[in-house]
Amino acid sequence: MTLSKKAALLVLGLGALAVYKYNKMSDEERDALKAKGKKLFDDHISPFLKNALGLAEDPTLVAQEHALK
Repeated sequence: MTLSKKAALLVLGLGALAVYKYNKMSDEERDALKAKGKKLFDDHISPFLKNALGLAEDPTLVAQEHALK
């Protein structure tokens, strides 16, 4: 997959903006952002990883219980 030069510059600019905003955050804001990311990972991504690796007790329940809305 190749990106056009404009799309690559846009992605690079968004990444730079995200790093700038993160560096300007206070410690409390950073902790809140990390907690929000951990909750998102635990609720939506972790069950699918467990299912893909065969670690889930019942793979059909994991896929249905944690479906993205």
